[in-house]
Amino acid sequence: MKMIILAYNIALDEEIMELMEGAGLDFYTKWTKVLGKGRSGGPHLGTPVWPGFNNVLMAAAEDDKVSPLLDGVRDLRRRLGKEGIKAFVLPLEEVT
Repeated sequence: MKMIILAYNIALDEEIMELMEGAGLDFYTKWTKVLGKGRSGGPHLGTPVWPGFNNVLMAAAEDDKVSPLLDGVRDLRRRLGKEGIKAFVLPLEEVT
């Protein structure tokens, strides 16, 4: 199993949820209105100077569901350019 973490611009929430559904990932934890700064985009700090927010979504996934999700993320990045989305995949040793 893997732990997938997606950090993305809040404006992409609908697209991300469609990707999750398409990959068969129905269970997740989501943090909304998260502040941060990525490497390629400007800061999203929820202030007048640095407006905007991100969401972060975390899901445990069987190995065979990871590639379809990552393919969807890559496609979304190609289509949307600099709209921020980043995927992280970590080994998941145990779920209780």
